[in-house]
Amino acid sequence: MNPSLQPLLARLKACPSHPANVSRESFIASWDELMREDMTPFVKPSLPVMAALLLHDETFGQLLNEPEQTQLKALVQLALERYDQQTHPPNKLGKLIASCIIKKE
Repeated sequence: MNPSLQPLLARLKACPSHPANVSRESFIASWDELMREDMTPFVKPSLPVMAALLLHDETFGQLLNEPEQTQLKALVQLALERYDQQTHPPNKLGKLIASCIIKKE
């Protein structure tokens, strides 16, 4: 093995794994659970169902004024970005390896 790669391998072995609380699998499981919610005329909609309707349907969206709609959309966008970060975390070590390889070439 190339001696110059030994420090890199040591860093790789010492790198702790980052446990993600959110995954694609947990997304699908939660979505399946949400779709099974009871939607009878006597049951008040749950918060997740109402949030989805507010975002998806213009008629329900009118229950919020424009600043409230903007705030809700901003929060959902933030959640989407965080979901993407957790399900596709940046690989800092991979970027480091790639930059080392590029510099050598």
